[in-house]
Amino acid sequence: MKKQLNLLYFSPTGTTEKIVKAAGGKISDNAKEYNITLPVSRESMLSFTKDDLVIVGVPVYSGRIPAIIEDYLKNISGDNTLAVLVAVYGNREYDDALLELKDIFVSKGFIPIAAAAFLGEHSFTDKLAGGRPDNDDIKTAENFGLDVKNKLDKISSISDIKPLFVKGNFPYRERKPGSPMTPSTSNECVSCGVCASACPTSAIDFDDFSKIKEDKCITCCSCVKRCPTGAKSVQTEGFKKASAWLIENFSAVRKEPEIFIQ
Repeated sequence: MKKQLNLLYFSPTGTTEKIVKAAGGKISDNAKEYNITLPVSRESMLSFTKDDLVIVGVPVYSGRIPAIIEDYLKNISGDNTLAVLVAVYGNREYDDALLELKDIFVSKGFIPIAAAAFLGEHSFTDKLAGGRPDNDDIKTAENFGLDVKNKLDKISSISDIKPLFVKGNFPYRERKPGSPMTPSTSNECVSCGVCASACPTSAIDFDDFSKIKEDKCITCCSCVKRCPTGAKSVQTEGFKKASAWLIENFSAVRKEPEIFIQ
């Protein structure tokens, strides 16, 4: 079954993007790309047809898809459009994120044929899945792409496709409001603007890069990881406690990708 490949991803720190591209690269070398990380990229709605295949990738935030893109994803439309679902998490657990992603896309006219949960360096600390996705993860993503391609070759009609099982529970894990964890800026800042340009919520002031809107910040830590001088960091007590808890409970074991494909 021939389809136009589309890569759709939200990836503040770049880990989800790497996985989606690694898998997609083994399916087709002619993919349309939709990076919905920045606010400007989410201003227009997307629609796909039965002639498309969409790989959609999101990071996992506290066991769910990022709340900031939930409404946007719910406005994407499909028409019996085949989909591959990818969630990337930081070595704790992906909980209900993959199921939530599946439910949204099924409700919008998509037919999932495969899904996967991959590992990416945790946005809070490199002591959880540090350096991931690594070479082994990329190879697994590439093999996942090959498996999807092989599955596509065997599908002659959408009636051949059985419902896809993925792990997760409903009701989904509750989103609980936490204490503010907004990054601060040190004197090392050289006003290059990299942080503001990469912020997925436009929380950073372009006139004063040390000013960050607390109500917009989602603590994705894109600014922290991208700052060329190390001027951005999160120093709040809530962040420190959360990081320490994650390190103590989830840093010792290397988790591996989980693949769901029939």
